[in-house]
Amino acid sequence: MQLPLRGTTGVLLLGFLSTSEGLKLNSNVSVQSNVTGVTAKVEVNHIAHKGDDEGCGLLTSFPNAKAADYKDSRKTKYDKDAKKSVKNTFKGGDTIKFKCESGFTTDGSRDGDSEFDVECKDEGYFNPKGVCSQASKCGKLPKIDNAAPTGKTSDGKTQFSCIKGYSLDGEKVVEGGEGKNSLFDVKCVDFKGTYQEFTGKCQPWAFVPATETIRMYNDVFKALFVVSCKGTMKKEFGNCGDKDCAPPEGLDSACGKISHDEGGKKKSKCKTLVSKIKSDFKSKKSDRKAFDKENKRDDNWMETEEKKRPHLNDESEKFCSNLWGVLKVSR
Repeated sequence: MQLPLRGTTGVLLLGFLSTSEGLKLNSNVSVQSNVTGVTAKVEVNHIAHKGDDEGCGLLTSFPNAKAADYKDSRKTKYDKDAKKSVKNTFKGGDTIKFKCESGFTTDGSRDGDSEFDVECKDEGYFNPKGVCSQASKCGKLPKIDNAAPTGKTSDGKTQFSCIKGYSLDGEKVVEGGEGKNSLFDVKCVDFKGTYQEFTGKCQPWAFVPATETIRMYNDVFKALFVVSCKGTMKKEFGNCGDKDCAPPEGLDSACGKISHDEGGKKKSKCKTLVSKIKSDFKSKKSDRKAFDKENKRDDNWMETEEKKRPHLNDESEKFCSNLWGVLKVSR
């Protein structure tokens, strides 16, 4: 899936955020994250109420997860204006937070994130920004080009599926079929603590119009970028209080890597965002230091106390999402 488009090189900003992810940062869409593929795959398997006057309709369920707020999953809600119960539907732009079930995370590692957002798209379907996979002793699930986990696990094997427009044999995938040419398993080898290498390949079989390609590119890489970006910020700030901590290395020079920037608008917005997150980092670091001192934090702290410590989660979410807004490809 070729993308000879303006602005794609701006994704090089991922370099300072997630060089360990093994990303191929060029003009070709090379999906190497379990999270990225989910977005594209969901457009095939989780389209709901498309074209419905009610937007996306009632909330759709997703594997190994449930709505963080149970009220979102209810079929009805009370309308104060109408003074009666109405359908609990969602419209384009609505975002619902989901939480993985116990023992599941968004990357398959035991200490991975357990929450992700689900967005109701204007086209009338729910678009999850992650998928919950069973936590494994082998750690994070491997990154396989143009494929993503489905959330199904059996006997140490995690099921993957080629994303929309791709198959294992280069032939069309039959909708509603058994998925023989799109589904495959990746096994965790317990005694080695590593995943068995996948030797197959998800190959393109369908032509995708340019506008659809751009939309898929933006949806796919937004999920990857935000999750990777948030993970890096969380990791760096997590050191605060136990040892010296600072914003990720390369943050100051990141904006300079943006090319194809007419008038310098993207770089300007990027610098503003970087300046803000650095300020937030410093402020939250000071808050955490004061909190630890006041509460006499030591090695015997309970998990409940740990969760009360000041964190950078909300600020990181906003920073990463807004930064992607600067980088995404224009149609």
